[in-house]
Amino acid sequence: MDDTHTRPATTSRVAAAMFLVSGVGVGLTTPVVLWSLARHGELPMTPFGFRLLAGFFERLGKEAFVGLAVALAVVSMLDVVAGLWLWQGRRRGVRLGLATSPLAFALGVGFAVPFLLVTVPIRVALILSGRRRSEPS
Repeated sequence: MDDTHTRPATTSRVAAAMFLVSGVGVGLTTPVVLWSLARHGELPMTPFGFRLLAGFFERLGKEAFVGLAVALAVVSMLDVVAGLWLWQGRRRGVRLGLATSPLAFALGVGFAVPFLLVTVPIRVALILSGRRRSEPS
């Protein structure tokens, strides 16, 4: 079992917070976007003048779009779990976070989610930096 707890480095805590914020934000927003799409037949607009999740994946058709959006919501939920484990100093949080990050980034590209395109590389860099600092010399 991997219940190893260590006091997480500050960088790991910042990464954990980024996983939690992006996971909760995207994880809660995506079902609302899908609900709006089902109800109104189009993606909702942001206050900034662009449609939510209106990236390349929108061109793949409604069925594929919805399937990929569900995948985005699932990855976001896993990001929340990774963030909680990272905050607690569990090594499994590192593994899960590193596993979900390429998926979150790819989905962020396909759905044109700038927040993910910025936060995912930063949180990975923070995790790796935190691991290096916690390893014995």
